[in-house]
Amino acid sequence: MMSKEFFCIDPLCGTVPYSNNLTSWGLTVSFFSGNKSVGAIGCPGINEYIYCDQENVYHNGEIYKPDISFPEMIDMTLCLEIEQGKNWSNLFKKELDWVNNFSYINSFASAVYPGLQIIKGNLPIMAIYKISLEHVGGLMAIGEKLGLKSTDSFGNNLNPDSLINNVPDWFIFGWPEAHENLINKINK
Repeated sequence: MMSKEFFCIDPLCGTVPYSNNLTSWGLTVSFFSGNKSVGAIGCPGINEYIYCDQENVYHNGEIYKPDISFPEMIDMTLCLEIEQGKNWSNLFKKELDWVNNFSYINSFASAVYPGLQIIKGNLPIMAIYKISLEHVGGLMAIGEKLGLKSTDSFGNNLNPDSLINNVPDWFIFGWPEAHENLINKINK
């Protein structure tokens, strides 16, 4: 039986960038209690931290209200995170034709760093293959307060309770318009 209250902690999201002395790693902690959540993400390498309480989101200690604007999808940058080379190869052979709809594809070997960039409005959206809740719990908690979407590749909203034991193939996180466009391209 699962507790209705639980913490999710990833003390080092991005071990590869960290071990290579890159700054695209982070940490995340979140607490879920029924339909309430709080979370925090941090990227010490760039000295940026975002967290939320029940009402507000804070960026480096100040209340944060994003003002975002993105180009058309063909001119957007997609963050695509897939672990292991064999997964990249297999997915590109079978099901990643939708990446052709973006100008650029970036990968950071982390969920927290690109998630922070999405929350700040620097990137519109990311797709992560086979990610577990401890990596994205903070993103989900903060994102829901800002109106970002956290879904599977079919556009089904993800619930932290269900992610504990049931990791979807794809975790899609981003701003609503970019999110809707990506889900439509994936499922065309």
